[in-house]
Amino acid sequence: MKLGVAYNIFDGEEMLPFSINNLRPMVDFICIVYQNKSNFGNENPKLFRKIKELYNSGLVDSIYHYEPKFEYDENNKISIENGLNNELEKRNIGLNICREWGCDTFMTIDCDELYDPIQFNWAKEDFEKGGYDTSFSLMRTYYKFPTIELYPPEKYYVPLFYKIHKDTQFSFSFVKPYPVEIDPTRRVKAGYSRIYSREEIEMHHYAYVRKKLLSKVMNSSSQMSDELKEKVCNHFNEWKSVEQNALFIGNTEHTLREVENKFNIQI
Repeated sequence: MKLGVAYNIFDGEEMLPFSINNLRPMVDFICIVYQNKSNFGNENPKLFRKIKELYNSGLVDSIYHYEPKFEYDENNKISIENGLNNELEKRNIGLNICREWGCDTFMTIDCDELYDPIQFNWAKEDFEKGGYDTSFSLMRTYYKFPTIELYPPEKYYVPLFYKIHKDTQFSFSFVKPYPVEIDPTRRVKAGYSRIYSREEIEMHHYAYVRKKLLSKVMNSSSQMSDELKEKVCNHFNEWKSVEQNALFIGNTEHTLREVENKFNIQI
């Protein structure tokens, strides 16, 4: 089993070194598919410098610059599907890079995803021995600090390991019923699936652990009004305690609790 990891990134690069250092000892190949310009035309001039540092250090094996495409609706505004289509294309690029480098199994992930090494190595062996095509895990999500966690945890899945077959590709054609609810840009043909329990393995998702939340909110593929974007950012900036709860993109509120800094993340 040769396991490759394909990162998909535009911003949030402050979390990228923590994720890569977490996974590097447990995988065989790492590539980054990045874009300096978001799906909405905003730029991140600091991203390439961080990626180049990781590449030069030997932690990353391959990097690929993606230039996003822009699709407009009849009102000459960027269409709702534009961001999703770009994300799908980037994930297919990452898949093909892993394929070209001889990987037979791979992961498609973002810059803020980490795993417990004991759980990860056990699941990797279980996946290989079981002869599965795809696998999925639940996750724990963190807000503002690596010591603040959504509780109870979300019941939303992420793909873990995907076997690379000749016809493996990401596509929106794999619609419900799908084995679990996941990001639509991360779906491949499910085949023989392994759905892991939370006790077996879970992804630690530092989705809202950022120095600033503005870029994440402004460049999200979720369609929100400017008023709502400002509301989400203000809540993040003014947040002081778990009693205030978390406010996510999409105007969803979540209760919180304090936990240990499991991976010693310093932002």
